[in-house]
Amino acid sequence: MTFDVLIQGGRVLDPGQGLDSRLDIGIRAGRIAALGEDLGNAGASRVIDAGAPGRIVVPGLIDVHAHVAHGAITPGVGMEGCDPDEIGVRSGVTTVVDAGSVGVANVGVFPAYIQPNARTRVVCYLNIGSFAHTMPSLVDVHSLSEVDAGAIAKCVAANPGVVEGIKLRLVGPVVYSHGEDLVTSAKKVARQHGVPLMVHIGDRGATRRGDGDPGRLAEVTAFLLSNLDAGDILTHLCTPNVGGVAALSGGEDLLRQARSRGVVLDAALGRGNFGFEVACRQREAGLAPDTISTDLTSHGRDFQSLVECMAKFMAVGYTLPEVVRMTTSGAAAAIGRSDHIGAIALDREADVTILDVVEGDFRFEDTDGVEFSGGWGIAPVHTLRAGELFAPHWGPHPWGWLPATGRN
Repeated sequence: MTFDVLIQGGRVLDPGQGLDSRLDIGIRAGRIAALGEDLGNAGASRVIDAGAPGRIVVPGLIDVHAHVAHGAITPGVGMEGCDPDEIGVRSGVTTVVDAGSVGVANVGVFPAYIQPNARTRVVCYLNIGSFAHTMPSLVDVHSLSEVDAGAIAKCVAANPGVVEGIKLRLVGPVVYSHGEDLVTSAKKVARQHGVPLMVHIGDRGATRRGDGDPGRLAEVTAFLLSNLDAGDILTHLCTPNVGGVAALSGGEDLLRQARSRGVVLDAALGRGNFGFEVACRQREAGLAPDTISTDLTSHGRDFQSLVECMAKFMAVGYTLPEVVRMTTSGAAAAIGRSDHIGAIALDREADVTILDVVEGDFRFEDTDGVEFSGGWGIAPVHTLRAGELFAPHWGPHPWGWLPATGRN
């Protein structure tokens, strides 16, 4: 049997399928053609030795919350997105979800420019706010009038198949004055178009702006948790910011109830939405995230990566199989694509990531500047997207991919 690519001798770790063993993977015409203990290498056009100590082979990593509207937003005016391939295939990630970088006015940049030119699979969620992140304010909905259901309907119709979710950020003064109405309006739009609603909780700018009562924002968050439906995504689960679940009375029970209804709990660390102690308490309470994601923008590329986010959750106490599940099968389920991504399976597109898992004394920092340590770092070695091989770039740090140590 001949293959275009043969991945040989690797520890294949696919928690969604219960795989954790030494296997070869044969790839032909961009799909997984064979999976077995010893496939031989006769006739393989390219052989990748994946048997190095600490090396693992996993389904292509999936980042369910990033910002990749690269070129769609004027630099220095709005929030600049990353190049999708820089944080995608050149970072071990085969699928990224753009979590609402753009609104109705410029979502057409995705089918016209971003998706055709990216080697990474890019999924687009539309920001519920008309101006989204295109303007200087960090608040992307200033009034209920900026949720224009008619314009969104025209946008969806003009870009068939592009809008796969709706994104709402619960930040800014409008949340204090009309938070419940904002949630209700966004949910109505999402249901109208048969797509999930992703909602950002935690308003890091609230204290700086001095524009509201934290108790009021907690009320809106509680309302949100009680009104999300199966398939909707709560993002920034571990945020320590005002409006997060950490300080919400009865928050753990509300999270459990939401999860029992099928709501997805997404970590989405970013620079400003990860509290180490919050994550530890949630783990102790049995409230593990369903997905780990980055919330990367162009200003976060030198801070972390999806693999470093995975390492941070290993520092919290999660195992390697758990963090791999959160970025493969769990992430695929969260975005409704379990039927064709998130697993290493025969006749699937060959989305595969090869990683080195390195033991050491690594240092991390959370949103509030709290330092914590972990025993593992993770670095990408190879990425295959539909069988095409990509090498990783240098990494997010001056020294490369692994997290900081005492020597960095």
